[in-house]
Amino acid sequence: MKDKHNVEMEDISSFKLERSFDYLSWEDISYQDLLENVLGNLDDDHAHRFCRVVRGGSPFKLSNYFYRIKSN
Repeated sequence: MKDKHNVEMEDISSFKLERSFDYLSWEDISYQDLLENVLGNLDDDHAHRFCRVVRGGSPFKLSNYFYRIKSN
């Protein structure tokens, strides 16, 4: 994924993702859904940070949800 300046962001598209409102119960979210409904609404710096943190294995909170790579 690239930003509007054609700078490459961390690629999280190959990972299964999930989100949680309360950090206790998690639900699957597709990369496409995340891209269209979450990342598309962020400024470039915030989107870069989101992808970098999630790709690094940590959860990231945006608005009312935590997002992370689904653990096996």
